[in-house]
Amino acid sequence: MTPPTRVRQEIDALGYRVRYVPDETIGEHVACYHVVFDGRTVKPDAAGDLGIPLNEIWISEGYRDREDRVLYHELREIQYRARGWKPGRAHRQAVQDEEAAFGPRISD
Repeated sequence: MTPPTRVRQEIDALGYRVRYVPDETIGEHVACYHVVFDGRTVKPDAAGDLGIPLNEIWISEGYRDREDRVLYHELREIQYRARGWKPGRAHRQAVQDEEAAFGPRISD
C-alpha cells in the first residue's frame, strides 16, 4: 500500500494527469477516473458520462485542499478494481483504507 505522503508521486509515476474541474462539471462526485492500471482499463460508469480522457483523474475544485486524501482513496479504489473487485466493494474498502490513513471522513 502506498503511504499517504507519497500518493501524488505514485500517481505521477503511473502517468496519470490530475485535473481539477468545476464542481458543476463533476456533479455529485468528489473525484472520478479513467485509467489503465496493471494493463486493465479501470473507470466508473460516470467517467464515460463525464467524458474523462484515458489516464486522467478528475477532482472537484472544492476538494483541492484535500488532494492527498482524495488521491489516496482514488488510487486504492483503482487498485482494487484492477484486481477484479466490483465497484461497490472496491469503494467501501478504499473508504476504510482512507480513514485508516487520514482519520474519519468529515461531512461537507
